[in-house]
Amino acid sequence: MKNEYRFIGCTLIYTVIIFSPFYIWKRFPVMIDLLKYFVFPGIFFIFSGALFYSWVDRKIYAQMQNRVGPRFLQPIFDVLKLLAKEDITPIGVETPEFNIIPAMQLILTLLLAFFTPIYMAEGLISFEGDLFFLLFLLAVLAGSIFLLGWSTNNPYGLIGGSRAAIAELSLEIPLTIAFIGPAILAGSLRLSNIVQSGFNLIDIPLNVILGTEGFTSAHLLYIIPLSILFYIAVLSANAVLEKVPFDPAHAETEIVGGWTIELTGKKLLFSHLANLVLEFTLAGIIAAVFLGGPGLRPLESLLIDRFWIGPWDLFYYVINITTFLLKTTVIVFLITTNRTVLSRLRIDQLVQYFWRYYLPMSFLALLMIIYLIGVL
Repeated sequence: MKNEYRFIGCTLIYTVIIFSPFYIWKRFPVMIDLLKYFVFPGIFFIFSGALFYSWVDRKIYAQMQNRVGPRFLQPIFDVLKLLAKEDITPIGVETPEFNIIPAMQLILTLLLAFFTPIYMAEGLISFEGDLFFLLFLLAVLAGSIFLLGWSTNNPYGLIGGSRAAIAELSLEIPLTIAFIGPAILAGSLRLSNIVQSGFNLIDIPLNVILGTEGFTSAHLLYIIPLSILFYIAVLSANAVLEKVPFDPAHAETEIVGGWTIELTGKKLLFSHLANLVLEFTLAGIIAAVFLGGPGLRPLESLLIDRFWIGPWDLFYYVINITTFLLKTTVIVFLITTNRTVLSRLRIDQLVQYFWRYYLPMSFLALLMIIYLIGVL
């Protein structure tokens, strides 16, 4: 008899525990917002995606070099290892900046990730002009790297921070122009409007094939300038992430890790996680601007007519999330391929490439888009 009462009591307790969140979320809608920001598509999903694509990047890199590569859980083990390391503040550093900036970098990259459209056209944060705000946050992040290198009072750290600042000044204009091209086609500086406009490398051919109203075969000409801007955006992502060939700010063989040379323990962990989240975010934003973000909008009407269930159609969101992950994987693959097949450039060569070659190419592609808009 006691076991029966115990079983009934445990069943009631478990029932309350399981169903109480649904009751709370129904009565308090703010809980749904908290769930979005902290679970999906918020912080937990962002960290999970960042660690996953870190593994993808390292695995592809190893396979291209005929190596086995890391295990699937290796990025998590790396994080746990850094958590267990001693956190040291060397004598002679600028203590406030040295201790605060790594955590600030992680916060900045998380804020950037909140703008990324993951399961719908809008991210967690969306407003008119958010594309320029994204570029502003990238500039602030580069400034924080320079300040962190300066705060170490280490020659290698200062050189690495200075190189990062120079690289940011070189890539900022071509990267901005690369994003401005699709924004002009969409007629908006809002990321969600650019995603929904249909003017990207995937939606334009699909719209032409399906005969979508407003799209003709002449619109295929937009693929030429968009491909150029897409190429520049991916190469700029390599530079922002300090990956080969644009990694003189972090060159271990030259300046022993650059601006990260004095970081240990949690500070190194924050900086490491910030870089992983930034890679996931940049790949997602490039996928949104040039590949249409989550979903395949020209095919949505066909999918909805055939598989629509209701306003919370699980199939619809699964398709969106799956296509977002696939497109982001393509961008990560291109970034990894660049750092595998290309050799490191000196800082003067980096500046020369962006100012002498990529800047005129981006202007040419932008003028081509403006001309096609006038003609078509």
